[in-house]
Amino acid sequence: MNAQKFPITVVVPTLNAAGHLNELLDSVEPFAEDIWIVDSRSTDATVDIAINRGIKIVQRPFESFGDCYRFLLKNIPYTTPWLFFVMQDERFSASVVKDLDRLFNKERIPDCVDGYWVKWRLWFMGRPLHAESEVLRLLRVGRCDVTQVLADEHFLVDGEERHLKCKLEHKDTLNLHEWYEKQNLWTTYGAMMRIKELPDEEKLTFFGTKLQRKMFLKRMLNRIPFGHFFMFWYYYIKFGAWTDGLDGWRWAKLRIWVNHVTNMKEKEMRRIGIPDRPPEAKHGDFDPRIMRSDLQRQLLPELVKEWESRCPSGSLSRESKQILCGSVFSTAMPAGCGISGRGSGTVASSTARLQS
Repeated sequence: MNAQKFPITVVVPTLNAAGHLNELLDSVEPFAEDIWIVDSRSTDATVDIAINRGIKIVQRPFESFGDCYRFLLKNIPYTTPWLFFVMQDERFSASVVKDLDRLFNKERIPDCVDGYWVKWRLWFMGRPLHAESEVLRLLRVGRCDVTQVLADEHFLVDGEERHLKCKLEHKDTLNLHEWYEKQNLWTTYGAMMRIKELPDEEKLTFFGTKLQRKMFLKRMLNRIPFGHFFMFWYYYIKFGAWTDGLDGWRWAKLRIWVNHVTNMKEKEMRRIGIPDRPPEAKHGDFDPRIMRSDLQRQLLPELVKEWESRCPSGSLSRESKQILCGSVFSTAMPAGCGISGRGSGTVASSTARLQS
């Protein structure tokens, strides 16, 4: 099939995505009319890659997953009728392109449909698994929202939702070191969310919406005796991990480990108190090239003014130089992102480019 643009804007939230970004952009750029990156102040070459490839990029601090996604939904000036959320560790597959071609060129999307689910093929230890899930990612602009939660957010649409058969490749993290680092954050987020009051869309009730029922059953499995035993077989059998041999067994065991650690952190928080702020991941200062851009000034003028008050000359602040030379500030990572704390060489090269 010849590459052609579909009427979609691909939106990518990033933090330290240099190890993923080129491969991601290679998979989506030939087919998307527009691409936006909203970066949470990466310390690696994420910004360099976006600028060198001519991708639209802005930066803002990260507060929570729900806040990050709502900014993307409500503030980006979309020029296409549809948007496709792609996390930094995901890729378009040939099947995604095929389904988009069928959807936009061979069929008519009913006006009542505002969202499409796609299959989500998981990768583990450098190889794809048969384990699959589904995520709501293709959304009609102006008719969608997102739950305001710290993590494990869910998109909401005004109209009908339908399902595509294509597979979005979820390469998660580049190695197990990153995977454990990421899960340490996710388990803390999960424990905090169990204690804090959930928004109405995610209230735990069996007799509510499909989402509420799903969240209720998930919570109950964590409460009942031998719940982890049943959850293991749920991941191992229902997700198809049993077809992946020893790697599938390892993946299912690690999913149970994640739930167990979340339970332990919840118990600890109920005993000693919930943290005032979420845990923090590595980030840097704002990039002067982005803060001077028209896009940044248009979308986040107050943030630019605050930055200019710190850096009136427009040069790198003392904090920026410290960060790029090795010291690191912290904030929570953006949605769906694997954390990358690697690459002192790329950080040093970025420093040279920014200071030149």
